[in-house]
Amino acid sequence: MESLQMLKFAFKKDRLDFTGGWITPEHLMEERVPDQDLLAALFAGGSEDVMDRIIRDLAEDDSDDDS
Repeated sequence: MESLQMLKFAFKKDRLDFTGGWITPEHLMEERVPDQDLLAALFAGGSEDVMDRIIRDLAEDDSDDDS
């Protein structure tokens, strides 16, 4: 019985921390500047050709889901 009382006292003094490992480090929250502007690189060639490829790829992807 005495060991249960000691255990109860130990747990009562110890605080549970359910969010201890959930804190995001600050360096992961900082905004990173990309090496290049991906949108500008995408439209660098010809905008009509790029839009056609995007629409074609999306249509192919949608048809794969129907199978």
